[in-house]
Amino acid sequence: MFPPVAARDSIVSDDVNPFTRAYREVVIYDEPVDDDPLYEGPIVVHANGWIELEGNRLLSPHAVHHIDVYDHERVE
Repeated sequence: MFPPVAARDSIVSDDVNPFTRAYREVVIYDEPVDDDPLYEGPIVVHANGWIELEGNRLLSPHAVHHIDVYDHERVE
């Protein structure tokens, strides 16, 4: 689902649910203190709240405290 780092293509295909959002640069934390991130990189946030990581891994919304998004603009 994710292109190479240097790709200019969108990381979301045209047939994706309109409520699905993709981000290229995020940091996910599982604690309120921003000391040790749980994950860094691109994600796809599905309408049901589940977060898709690289390698088709899924992260439950209950495992996440907060996400810092560093994209200049959201990919839709």
